[in-house]
Amino acid sequence: QEDTIPRQANAALQAKEESIQSLLQATSAAREKETEEILSSETKRITSEVQFEYQQQLQNEMAAMKEKYMKELEEHANVMKGLQEKLGVLESRLEVSRNYESGSKRAHKISAAALALANKLEVGETAAVEIAALKGAAGDEGVIASAVKMIPKSADAGVPTVTNLQAAFDKTYAIGRQAAMVPEGRSGLEGQLLGMIFAKLSVPPSPDSVPTSEEEGNVADGILSLARKYVQLGDLEKAVDQLNKLKGQAAYVVQDWKVQASDRISTERALKVIKLECALLNKDLVNSGS
Repeated sequence: QEDTIPRQANAALQAKEESIQSLLQATSAAREKETEEILSSETKRITSEVQFEYQQQLQNEMAAMKEKYMKELEEHANVMKGLQEKLGVLESRLEVSRNYESGSKRAHKISAAALALANKLEVGETAAVEIAALKGAAGDEGVIASAVKMIPKSADAGVPTVTNLQAAFDKTYAIGRQAAMVPEGRSGLEGQLLGMIFAKLSVPPSPDSVPTSEEEGNVADGILSLARKYVQLGDLEKAVDQLNKLKGQAAYVVQDWKVQASDRISTERALKVIKLECALLNKDLVNSGS
């Protein structure tokens, strides 16, 4: 009987201890789960806030970049529009005298520099020295100064002539047709080979009856035929307008030629303004001396 009481007491203590341990484990598990839930919730909240802040910042930067680009584009368009309007006025007033601030020495210097520049640009030779000379003679203001700014940077090394571009377009046209014939979705080597085969086997559409939809024929092939017609006629502006309609690989392969043609167009426009302004300048000198 004396042994029974201690055993019962020990058993009760053991049960009590096990109950406490069980309670502690349950409490610990509950706290751990609650902590994990809090941590997960905070993580999601912080992540969401960071993503939102990043998106807002990105949107603001994109908006600022877009606004800046649109402003620059608008300014460029305004400059080009102003030059075009000025050109129209000059052409309509070719026989009208104008008063110039500069005297005969400046007029002769500008004319000589303009002539030297025109001689270089018309044959596609390097013209960096001549451009700098005309800039120095004409100054930073006036029609000639604005026209010089129209001359592309590539003129420093020489802009291809219309004849050069006509000769170069033969290769561009052939490569463009191959690209236009590549089956949709097959831009790899196999597609390129198929494009070459189709281009050789097919007859280019007549520029007088080009397809206007894929049901009628290859639209890109028709665009290239029209562009070639305008190139042969020496009408680079219309040729570039046609090439601007191309998309995908066909647009990519004609890009280099199109850039050179656009440079020649800008060069011709600038030369036209410069020559016209020099003619008016010399006419004014003649009238003032008579």
